[in-house]
Formats: sequence, C-alpha cells, structure tokens
Amino acid sequence: MTPALDTASLLASAGLTGALPPEILSVAFGWAVSDRESEAAALYDHVALLRPKKQMRAYWPLALTAGKTGEEWATAALKRTDLHINHLQFDEAHRLLAGITAPEFGAHVLTGQARLALGTGAAAHALTLSSQAHTLATGSSYAAIIHAAALLANERTQDAIAPLKAAAKDGRMGAWFLLGLSYQRLQRPVEAANAYRQAYAFDPEDFGPANNLFSALLEARKYKDVLSHADTLLAARPGHTTSLAYKHIALGELGYARDLAALSDMTLLGRETLPVPAAYANRAAFHRALADEIAREPTLAYQRNTTRFGYQTDDMGFAHTPALQALNAALSDAVRRRADAARADPTHPFHQSAPGDFRLYSWGVILKEKGFQAPHFHPHGWLSGVYYIEVPPEISEADPARAGWIEFGRGDERWNRKTTAMPITQLRPEEGLLVTFPSFFWHNTRPLQTDRARISFAFDVIPVETP
Repeated sequence: MTPALDTASLLASAGLTGALPPEILSVAFGWAVSDRESEAAALYDHVALLRPKKQMRAYWPLALTAGKTGEEWATAALKRTDLHINHLQFDEAHRLLAGITAPEFGAHVLTGQARLALGTGAAAHALTLSSQAHTLATGSSYAAIIHAAALLANERTQDAIAPLKAAAKDGRMGAWFLLGLSYQRLQRPVEAANAYRQAYAFDPEDFGPANNLFSALLEARKYKDVLSHADTLLAARPGHTTSLAYKHIALGELGYARDLAALSDMTLLGRETLPVPAAYANRAAFHRALADEIAREPTLAYQRNTTRFGYQTDDMGFAHTPALQALNAALSDAVRRRADAARADPTHPFHQSAPGDFRLYSWGVILKEKGFQAPHFHPHGWLSGVYYIEVPPEISEADPARAGWIEFGRGDERWNRKTTAMPITQLRPEEGLLVTFPSFFWHNTRPLQTDRARISFAFDVIPVETP
C-alpha cells in the first residue's frame, strides 16, 4: 500500500497553500493524466473533505489505482467528476466520464453525463440522459435525484416529486433539498419548509438548506419561526449574512421596530469620496477609463442577476486593465480601514464578523432608461459597496421620485404584507462617491428616468479563511 502523503507539504510544494478548490482541482487533474496518480489522489481527497458530510463516512479515497476493484475505480472516477462539475470544470468532467468504459457502469456514466449537461445548460439533453439512467438503475437514489433535477430544469416540477420522495426514503439529503425547491415552486411553503428542515438535519454545517428554509418560512408567513431559525444559525456562526438579512425581514413584519433599528443600524452605512489615482490627471479622466474598460469587458451581459433593464459584468476583482486595477486597489484600502475599525469596536454582529483577510468580488453595472436593481442582499459577503462612475444630472435632489437613487431596507415584495411599512433610507449617487454597507442590508435602486447611462462598480468583501 502506498503510504499516505502529507497533504499540507504537497500543497506547499505545488504553490497551492491557501488556494481555492478550483485551482487545486486543476492541478490534481493535470497530475492524474501525467502519471502522478498518488499525488493527484491526495489533492482530490483534500478538496472532497474540505466540507465533509455525514453521508461521506463510508467515503472511498479518490484514487484510481490498479489495486482497486472495478466498482471502486468507477466510483472514485465519478466522485472526481462530481467535484469538477461542482466547480464548473466541465472539460475535465467530460474526460473522466469518457474513461469509464465498462458496460456495468453504464447507468452511472449516464447519470454523470446528465449532471454535466445540467451544468452546461443543456436541460433537454440532461433529461434524455437522466431518463435512461433512471430506467437502468431503478434502485439508485442518486440517479433518481439527478433525474428529478433534470425534470425541474425542464419545468416539470410535479413530475419530480415522486423520484425525490423515493430517494428521500433512502436518506439522501439532496433529495430533501430538491423536494423543498419543488414544493416552493408549487407554492406549498409549509411542505417546502419541512423538506428543508429534513435536509438541514443531515448536516447542520451545510447552510444550503438552512438558507432556503428562510424563504419558505417567509412565504408561509411564519415570521417568529424565521427569528428562531436565524438565532440558531447565528449562535453557530456569528454574523452569518443570510441569517441577519432574513431576521431584518421578520422583525419588520412583526413590528419589532426597536430591534429592527438596532439590527439594521443605518449608521453602519459608510460614505466617502475616493481619491483619484496618481496615474490619472483628474477624476474625469479616471472615470472615462473606467467606463471604457467596463464597456469592453467580455462578460458584460444584459439583465444579469438582480440588474433589470441594464448590463452587468461577471467578477472583475482580478481585472488586468489599469483603471480597474487602480479602483480595486483603492476599494481594498477602504475595506481594510473599515475592517480595522470594526475589530477595534465590535459593538454589532456585523463588526464581530470582520475578516482578517479577504478578497474582492467586484463587477460593473450599466443601467439605461428604466433600469434598476431589484431588492436583494449579498449572501457571500461581509461588507458590500458601490462606487459611482457616471451619474446623469437627472439624478438629483429636486426629483421627488428619487429616480436612480439607492435604497436600503426594502425586502422582496413577495414577503411584504401590505399593512407593513418597512423603514427606508435613500442615498443619492454622486460621481466619485463610495458607499459601503453590511452585506446583509437589503438594498435596491429606483428606476432610471433618463436615457443617459448610470455606471457604477459594485463589490463584495469575501472573507478568506486562513489555515
């Protein structure tokens, strides 16, 4: 038997200390196809066990060695495939699946291919593949879950219930989670909440079903249950962004004004004017460069995420163009000041969760006429913010509609009873202004009433866990 490798030393020697899972998986795949199998297996094991699940107690190490039985070898390859799909590495997943040629694993390969098709947006093809796999492997709860996921992707929600119930009886957390999603689509929030609770019970450290439980409880108008659930999660993870955000909604709907004001304290809003980087003659030149670099970004897409009637880029935290690099550096400096101040005076749950290290996830937004941001919060961040690059003159104090202004406090209208008036704070954008706020703050923008573009650069502060 090959002795176990020291994973920490292996990561260090490969320059992967502190690396994110996708980077580690890329190296692991490269080693696996370059006759460095034992080292590749150690990296795959490391990524697979970063967030161990209860159901992984019977976990097989992800090594593709000659000493394994055919079933063990295929299972390890399929688990590697799952890891790559989870991290959007579809080429690697496809190559691994192509290497499993034994006919007795045909149903497993079809299931993996269906997952891959779902990951790449080929919903109809995924349904064809998953139907075949589900027929071949009638007793496989995993095949049933992937088939149900394909049904959901093809808007066949009611048809997904039966295979999910069957898989749930086998104790599959994923089945309960998808049942919750299905019941929510069918507007059966009480059943959705019960399904999410079952999923959460499998692994209280997995906040996926715990987070979805909030929306189901709100749809069922169970506001006190929302508070209880939020406090349970906050006890386990102080400062948990999603719990704080949904607690805000519940406090408002219950009329607990004092507690709401203490939680969503508007003094936590930060406002400052960023200095112009030395490489630019003035702010106008800096902003022209920023607007040009955002407009030329290949990921700029119409109505991405919460952007309506406007354009938004993907992550530009690692942008290589000069103006955006300068802006990201200035934003990082501003974040460090806020984090240092928060740690020095931890008077709020937001302060208490200030990260020691972080990275910026940032993106550009171009809103046109009628453009706006729908109410939302930023679940993966600690602090969020927006820097204003171009602000049309029509966005003014004189406008009673406050078109183009940013608002704080308004949650998703699905959960807001007509009798409830949530307190709202509005801020007018100004070119050069940086507004920062806790990521759990609900916020939106008022629709534009001009054909001139409103250009901004938003960001989340993503805490980085240090070993």
